[in-house]
Amino acid sequence: MGMVASMCTEPIKRHRVERDLDGKVADALRERTRSRQRTFRSVNSITMRLPRFKEGLRDVKNIFDQYDEDSDGTIDSEELQSFGSRVRVHMSEEEMSNLHRYCDIDSRKGVQFQEFVVLLCLAYLLFGPDVTRRVSEFESGKLNYVFDELIDAYIFFDKDGDGMLRRRDVTHRMNEASHQERTPSHITAQLFKEMDLNRNGKVNLKEFLYSMIRWAGLGTEDDGSDEASP
Repeated sequence: MGMVASMCTEPIKRHRVERDLDGKVADALRERTRSRQRTFRSVNSITMRLPRFKEGLRDVKNIFDQYDEDSDGTIDSEELQSFGSRVRVHMSEEEMSNLHRYCDIDSRKGVQFQEFVVLLCLAYLLFGPDVTRRVSEFESGKLNYVFDELIDAYIFFDKDGDGMLRRRDVTHRMNEASHQERTPSHITAQLFKEMDLNRNGKVNLKEFLYSMIRWAGLGTEDDGSDEASP
């Protein structure tokens, strides 16, 4: 009976966590927009950075591998304790658990590389750069750089500044350069579809990060899938 009740309440709890963290991430993005200068001024400037994104994500992968002690592609529950003990200095155990739940899009046990990137990037946004310093003191500068770039790329598309991208936001940014030929609507539609993982017509930062990982060519464990980029 207890297991059935747990199965029934889990979707409700997940929805509550999603809503709560969507709000916190949106607030953090708004504050960041107010306090920082724009990094990107065109879609092309983001596209040109994809090789640098990929290089930065490889640095994150090296850190992931340090925590993935048995090299099975997943930070399991025991390995996660080592990671969690470092970042929980700046967040409670419940906050860490909720952030993990929020970043989990496939319900697999443990933390895979893509989830590790998204979880760490969101923790950096919400709790500050000391999170990355505690995860890897010697590599924190590299982590901060790639996370800043990824977050700022999202802010570029988030024209309304509400922490949610809509198709019109992507279409507007793809076509705002007056010297460029207008991007066909089916291209912008496909681009948005790739980002909208839960098919609700909106793309939050989490979904955008997963998409950027794929577009940078690090979407699979063997590093072998290069999908369409912006």
